[in-house]
Amino acid sequence: MGISEILVTGGAGFIGSHLVDQLVDLNHKVTVVDNFSTGKRSNLSKSESQIRIVDLDISGSYGTLTTILKDNYSAIFHLACHPRQHCFKDPWRDVDVNVKSTISILELALRNKAKVLYSSNSGIYGVGEGRLPIDETFSDAPTTPYDVHKLASEHEIQVYNKTYGIPAIIFRFATVYGPRQMPTPNWKPVIAEFTDRLLRGESPDIWGDGESTRDFIYVSDIVNALISALNVETDVQPIILSTNHEVSINSIYNMVNTIISSNIKPNYSEAKPGEIRRMLLDNSRAKKILGWTPKVDVENGLRKVVEWTRSEKKAS
Repeated sequence: MGISEILVTGGAGFIGSHLVDQLVDLNHKVTVVDNFSTGKRSNLSKSESQIRIVDLDISGSYGTLTTILKDNYSAIFHLACHPRQHCFKDPWRDVDVNVKSTISILELALRNKAKVLYSSNSGIYGVGEGRLPIDETFSDAPTTPYDVHKLASEHEIQVYNKTYGIPAIIFRFATVYGPRQMPTPNWKPVIAEFTDRLLRGESPDIWGDGESTRDFIYVSDIVNALISALNVETDVQPIILSTNHEVSINSIYNMVNTIISSNIKPNYSEAKPGEIRRMLLDNSRAKKILGWTPKVDVENGLRKVVEWTRSEKKAS
């Protein structure tokens, strides 16, 4: 499809900024919407001179959104979200950002006749009916408000597709990691947190016994899948983006420790509510529909994260 203008919500965030950089490298015209609550303007430094940045809370009224965003968008990547780890503490904010904003984006897409590419969450599958790997035929069994609200947005997209014919693709991500993913006091993605703390010579926390597993996928693999979807026609059933490999939190910790040449022991704490014990996701459908396959294995991905984090600490 020919792209005249692409909108990226959450474009200053970890995944969004990598997507923006790649879109600019491919000579697309890009508008970024972000309220910089978790995203950073510095994440856009590579592309800032070539994009339009709109400082806007995407959960605001649709009237405000359409007044500010007047361009003729052909595609909208909707990545903006309220982080999963805050959903029990502030479920109302989670609704505003993770449900209401999707309706606004769909209305904007309807006005622009734009394609919507939505970033959802594999946590919607819950424990995966007690068997692995999980694929798109599994039943939905959300365990947190975040997962419920992501699922609600998926249904909204499906309704708009059926009612108005809006082209859309829904992605359910595995656990994404990579450069620009930095821990904050309120957000501690496991790989970023391990790397940051160990480079400081500090002992990180592991919630539970560390034998919980995740399917960790490197950010560039996610971005490549998202961009490939611009030219793919498909239904609006979810597509899993994963590596199809399961790795324990303890294994990740040990690999990061080895890469850094550290022997620091972690602190083990009680597991958090709603946490999923094991996660392994089948990416067969993504490979078939997108002609895509992940390229970065977890050990090389961790080395890239350590290298980037070290360079950031030297720069600061």
